[in-house]
Amino acid sequence: MKKYLFFPFIVLLFFSNQGAAQTVYPEVPRIDSKMAYYKYKAGDSIIIDAMPPSTYAKKHILGAINLPNDGPEDRERIMNMEIPFPKDKEILVYCG
Repeated sequence: MKKYLFFPFIVLLFFSNQGAAQTVYPEVPRIDSKMAYYKYKAGDSIIIDAMPPSTYAKKHILGAINLPNDGPEDRERIMNMEIPFPKDKEILVYCG
């Protein structure tokens, strides 16, 4: 299980600085994949995958929740989840 979780973080680490100069929302805090991995392993965060469902089905970080920016449908999914979002955890969003 560890090797399946580790590989996506390595890939994110490699590509984390690609396009950094093209940041669309500079006010949104960003962290690199190494820090995201530490936060996830420490249990301090939950991971949101913003890729389309077809891509999520093929490749995603183990334990990530798929919310592909469908607008109101994402809100409905969150409200209807069996396990609600914990309010004491940081939310980390990524898109491959």
